[in-house]
Amino acid sequence: MSEDDGARLLGPLRSVDVPASGGVSVSRAIRSGKRTKALRVAAAGVFVLIAAGVLPVLIRPDPDPVAMGGFDPLVRTISAGSAGGFTPEVYVTGREKQMIVLRPERGGDQSAGVVVNAARTVGVPQGEAMPDVDGKRALWTGTYLAVEWARDAWAFVTVEGFPDDRERAHRVAQSLRFDEHVQIKVPYTVETSWTLDGVRDTGGDIELVFTNGVRLALRSGVGLAQGEAPQAELEALEKSVRPADPPVTNPFR
Repeated sequence: MSEDDGARLLGPLRSVDVPASGGVSVSRAIRSGKRTKALRVAAAGVFVLIAAGVLPVLIRPDPDPVAMGGFDPLVRTISAGSAGGFTPEVYVTGREKQMIVLRPERGGDQSAGVVVNAARTVGVPQGEAMPDVDGKRALWTGTYLAVEWARDAWAFVTVEGFPDDRERAHRVAQSLRFDEHVQIKVPYTVETSWTLDGVRDTGGDIELVFTNGVRLALRSGVGLAQGEAPQAELEALEKSVRPADPPVTNPFR
């Protein structure tokens, strides 16, 4: 697998913005030389190519939509505890993966994150067998801890900045839950034909992310849209936003 392949698979986690506070800065960590080296190692030996068109897979009937390879972007199915010295800062849902950005409880330049992939969206990683995580197979790839959280479905935990990154990653993995099924509550409604790709929840600050990359949030009661779409379309999206009190689980009208 090439470095480009690994970077493409890791890209969604690296693109998650975190607040400009005393917490961990994922962007700063990634820009540092240590993070760059770690990503190159990951790209060279951690992940394999997405199965579509690259690796043969055995498709088996399964009524569970998550097991069939997809998440509901308006439902958060994963969570993380405080094991390993981290607490969740940003939750991100998506159709093929869900992610958590973690911050160190005591501050500092350390970083951690979790990427949970739906079934059959990534292949089996190569690595050293580790103690099971709540009965689930675990592998240490040299940079990441991989956990088969469901049949043919892999989660990846990364911890950087500690002398015991491997052990901390294993403790973070032990704190993960994959069956939360939490309906996300959005404090606004919107009228649009765009397709929802995922939701970013930063301590209750909710952003809708569409498949065209546009991000929509509510700021001081007013819709704020950002992205590469034409300005007229962004403004139309913003004008359609209405605050919802109480928040709703289906923000589209």
